[in-house]
Parts: sequence; structure tokens; C-alpha cells
Amino acid sequence: MHEWSLADAVVHSLLDFISSKGLKSLEMIEITFGEILELNIDIFREAFQDISKGTPLEGAKLILREEKALFRCNSCGAEWDFETADKILVREFGVMEEPVGIKESPLHFLPDLAKTLLRCPRCGSRDFDLVSGKDLRVSKVIA
Repeated sequence: MHEWSLADAVVHSLLDFISSKGLKSLEMIEITFGEILELNIDIFREAFQDISKGTPLEGAKLILREEKALFRCNSCGAEWDFETADKILVREFGVMEEPVGIKESPLHFLPDLAKTLLRCPRCGSRDFDLVSGKDLRVSKVIA
């Protein structure tokens, strides 16, 4: 579960921020996460709350916002979304669901594999960018 390690990194970054700014606590934290991370927000929220117990972050309102993935071909200009990328992976590599019915894209674990595994659905080029939807960042805080 990468949610716990991501939550741990966010908590420690925020604690460093609080310390560097001389703040006592934060009231609200907004985190934007990329769709490609396939983040389980319930697990992330639980991890964040557990890790932040006894810190200046305890009790802060946590808002989680998903940013949709967008791929753009540098050769022909085509754009496609994560659902299309996932269909390409299933078609070309036979990505299968786990026995319990949960399917996680290989891009979930290693977004940088996109350049290796995907081609533009229009022209077949591997020269494309993942324009949005792969990062996790603190997008807003209120002290």
C-alpha cells in the first residue's frame, strides 16, 4: 500500500513547513493527487490521520482532489486520458485483474513506464508527454 508511504512523506513535509514558518498548527490541508496514482483515498486519509496524531497536524481538515491524467503526443498532437491508456495496456500486454477483482495499472506503481509501455493511439509514436495526473502535491494550506 503506497498510500501509507505517501501520507508519511506528506506529513513530514508539512511538519517541516510548519516548523520553518513558525506556525503552531494547520486548520486545512488540500492535497492534489494524480489519477495515475490510483490512490485509495480512504486508506490515505486513515494513514494521514494516524501518522499525524500528536503533531501540529492532528485535527486539520484534509481535502483530497484528484487531477485527471492527460497524455499528449508530441508527433501528432493527439491527447488521451488514463482510461484510454489503460485500454492500450490491456490490449497490448494483457494486463489482468487480481483474483479478488482489483486491477492496478503498471503505471500506478511506475508512472515513468508510460514511455516504454504506451504508444499514441492515433499515430503510434512513443514521443508523448504525461501532461497531468501523475503527481501528488500539497496544493493549499490554511493556518
